[in-house]
Amino acid sequence: MRKVIFIFILILCSCSTEDKTDEALIEKDKQTLIENLDAGKVAGYKFGKILIRASAKKDSTFYSQDETKIDAEEFIKFKTNLDNTFKKLEKLSENEELSVLEYISIYRDYKKMQDFIMETDEDLFPTLTEALNNTYGDSSQNEPYLTGLKKKEAEAFEHAILSAIVLLSKDLGKEVALYECSKTQPEFLADSELKTLIQYFRGFVFFEKGLNYLSEDEITRNINWLDENQDVDLPLTRAMFKWGNLDNKQTHIGFHSINHLFRGFNRLMMDREIDEQRALEDFEVFLSDSKKLGVDNEIVWSIETYLYLKNEDNEKAIVSLQKLKTSVFVSSSDKTNIDESIDYLKNREPDKVLNGFYDKYFLSKIATKYIFSILSAIDWEKVLIENDVSHTKEIFEMIETLKILSQKIDDQLSGKALEEAGESLKNKSNSLFNKAKGLFYDE
Repeated sequence: MRKVIFIFILILCSCSTEDKTDEALIEKDKQTLIENLDAGKVAGYKFGKILIRASAKKDSTFYSQDETKIDAEEFIKFKTNLDNTFKKLEKLSENEELSVLEYISIYRDYKKMQDFIMETDEDLFPTLTEALNNTYGDSSQNEPYLTGLKKKEAEAFEHAILSAIVLLSKDLGKEVALYECSKTQPEFLADSELKTLIQYFRGFVFFEKGLNYLSEDEITRNINWLDENQDVDLPLTRAMFKWGNLDNKQTHIGFHSINHLFRGFNRLMMDREIDEQRALEDFEVFLSDSKKLGVDNEIVWSIETYLYLKNEDNEKAIVSLQKLKTSVFVSSSDKTNIDESIDYLKNREPDKVLNGFYDKYFLSKIATKYIFSILSAIDWEKVLIENDVSHTKEIFEMIETLKILSQKIDDQLSGKALEEAGESLKNKSNSLFNKAKGLFYDE
């Protein structure tokens, strides 16, 4: 009996260890990512994109990612609905007002096709650029649509760019950015500066949603590429992060430093002891790189404080905390907590600071605000134009249209739109009543 119990314990231990390998934890994050995509705003957004991309589909032949022909029965069944709803979407994109009843009609179309929309991979259709070209381009140019590797490369670029653009949108935001990240396949992009920036944005979105192992994986690939390409030119990075005063070598150091910084944050949020040790190593690299560039800001002060507290170097931690207190990214309540932390340190209680106010969540909050401030200053329209992305204007107009559509679908799902429809009908009936009253009564 003891032997059986011993074997059972060994099996349990081996399962527990297996569940905590890097590979197993990445797979767990991938599953969580799929579960996180079932949101109202994502449904409306995906519906709009499929309407646009399906509008360019002229036949009913479909191929899966591995180029295997697949059944198109559902598409054929809904093709008329898709085309009719797309025409309404076109009106919206041309700044024409749709009535409440027209929105209800679109929602009815969505409900009819809901299962088809949620289960269908939008990448079965022509690329977004091809669909926009089909609508806004020269109809006399009858070029064949992309297939195979070229199509995958184009889609990876489109999804990646859209994930970065919608991330900062208060109407679409993180859920839709996460959807676009889930669709991006960086392995189909050539190793380049653009790919590292795409992976950085993906890593940032995953970090924001607590998918730390997926985020760490993206950032690690970036760091490896930067380490192997010390002399690569990084003009896009310099422009995006407003590092116009840095030369190419310094830009490389700067981008290398913030990749280590965010990998450190990911690792700090993990549960294993080895992850915390790896995080501290990343923070040391970040501080070393920052020192080379002469950077002295709130991120540096935050990381310095954390490392000083870990090493129980109270005096240096107090100096960094006093600097941090001057940051615009620190709220008034946080400043009060910093004062309390300084008092603890003066009384030789560094553990109280780390276990209380100055923990990993405060640390990541400062860094997230800092990176958001950088990302929000990027003029994405200008970036796309400078990189010769066709139909840039239409892409931004499309995003505005999808914002409205997504919100309206979300309103319908929440019941808010029914209230609006009732109010609209009530106002119309009041108006008709007043007109009728005017026929019988002279004022």
